[in-house]
Amino acid sequence: MKKPLALILLLLAMPMTVFATNFVEGKDFTRLPASFEKSTQPTLAEVFSVYCHNCYRWDQEMIDSVKQRMEKKDVSFRQKHIAYVAEFGDRASEALAVVKGTAHAELVKDGLFEAVQKGNPGEWENEEAFFKTLSQSGLSREEFQKRLKDPVVQARLKNWKMYEETLPSVPSFVVNGQYLVNMSSIRSFDQFYSLIDYLLTL
Repeated sequence: MKKPLALILLLLAMPMTVFATNFVEGKDFTRLPASFEKSTQPTLAEVFSVYCHNCYRWDQEMIDSVKQRMEKKDVSFRQKHIAYVAEFGDRASEALAVVKGTAHAELVKDGLFEAVQKGNPGEWENEEAFFKTLSQSGLSREEFQKRLKDPVVQARLKNWKMYEETLPSVPSFVVNGQYLVNMSSIRSFDQFYSLIDYLLTL
């Protein structure tokens, strides 16, 4: 798996500060290829993997705050899972795509995260172990297989694969499907949010 960013550890330790700066393309953010997804409405997408420990930290400690902030600004917040090279990465993406927008979405995401990141972290031994995690989160193997055939789910997986093939690491944040936040340039949460606000205006 590609190495996830360690910046989360720094962000967690830093206090909020008043931040004002002129953001520079190539330093603070990267413009994605013209052929990439472009949103017709203000959006912020978090791209993550259940195999990424920093993604787990974000999900446990900060994503709710990000969601609330975007909601106040009428910005649609989306999460997109990518597999990378993990053995059950594609299966995890399929499971999350299947439950997207349903009552089981958060339960399945939490179940997958905890199976990899807590206790005896690493990988599922086999498909039976993987589907046991899904079952414990409210998604049966039969329902998974049934919903996976839905054209909407397949289109969602195709969209997520595009992000996987384009982005270098996780967690990543993409504004309006056009601008990738360069997390290595971020030094505070104020700067993080200020950059997102700026990119939403472009």
